[in-house]
Amino acid sequence: MSHGDDRDGLSRTSLEDLERLASAPEVEAWPPEQWNGLRDLAVGRMQRADLPAAARIRWGRLALSALPGTYPEGPSQRMLIGSARVRAYLIGEFGPDGTDPARDLPALRADVMRNLGMPRETAARLAGEWRGLPREQVLRLRYVKNLLSALRPVLPLLEDGGSSTEELRAWLELAPRLP
Repeated sequence: MSHGDDRDGLSRTSLEDLERLASAPEVEAWPPEQWNGLRDLAVGRMQRADLPAAARIRWGRLALSALPGTYPEGPSQRMLIGSARVRAYLIGEFGPDGTDPARDLPALRADVMRNLGMPRETAARLAGEWRGLPREQVLRLRYVKNLLSALRPVLPLLEDGGSSTEELRAWLELAPRLP
């Protein structure tokens, strides 16, 4: 398979070959569009109910492995949101598994909370006035909302009664007020 293959070329490649390819040194030369195609393909296959669970989990891991190439500028807001969504989907569909980084529920919750980037009190204050805020602040609040929204599907699994659950619940109650 050459670097010039389009998404259709990827879709005709086996999961095993794509997993090998995604970890091969030569794919570092792939443009972000190629990685994006791989990520889109993997997310689509991860969601196919007609595939066995083990294969769908592998497709989810492949989607996660494509994210750094999709966003070569480094960990970005879109990359963090994309990762959280894939991980939450895998956890929601197949259950949490602390031995699998793609399905580690406490790690997902910690990653989301760590990357919100502002105290909840600040977000709550800005939520009431977001229409008058500078564009950059509105975008920051939108990022917070999108990152939190990724956790909604796994919220019932996060009910451990701890303070981190209460903090997350308070954030999720605030999210609908954000832009």
